[in-house]
Amino acid sequence: MKGWRVKRERPEERVGDAEEYYAGEGCRYVKSNALRRIQRELTMRALMLLLPPLKARVLDAGCGNGFSMEVLREAGYRKIKGFDISPEMIAEAKKKKFDVKVGDLRKIPFPARSFDVIISISALQWVKPEGMPSVAREFRRVLAPGGHAVVQFYPKSEEDLMYAARCFKHADLKTAMITENADNPRKRRVFLLLSQPKK
Repeated sequence: MKGWRVKRERPEERVGDAEEYYAGEGCRYVKSNALRRIQRELTMRALMLLLPPLKARVLDAGCGNGFSMEVLREAGYRKIKGFDISPEMIAEAKKKKFDVKVGDLRKIPFPARSFDVIISISALQWVKPEGMPSVAREFRRVLAPGGHAVVQFYPKSEEDLMYAARCFKHADLKTAMITENADNPRKRRVFLLLSQPKK
């Protein structure tokens, strides 16, 4: 398949494992104003795409140190939970009094139908292709009937984006893709919008 492809090497390719990466980079990540700003912008854009009601039960999937959860709390959401694969990042999120736990996108550590909304910012690119179907099934499992999700991530190529979208679609989630700034690799932003059937 033709289409865009990211040419520069990314942390996911260099390190390969999110837990290992954030064990070494977590401290820098937490202190970076630039990363905080980018994460906040992406989270606000995700909220604008979904416009979930303030009473919604929201899951931050791949919550890191809680940058996105800060935005959710500031916006008025009170039923927020999160998980991340990095114990170091979870420790930082707990310092901010967030309800978080260590967990994996491929095996979400919450019961079925627990959330009306899932937001995932900058996490899905860490999942290898063979793990993507498990992630999709887990999103379907923890979303309540009629629930919605928005997943922002950095796929390596348009082909990787299409594969991720197919995995969510095959998990019986209505799936739409939004690519902003598609022709500018440095500013390109990719979102998957997911909807759970109401039954």
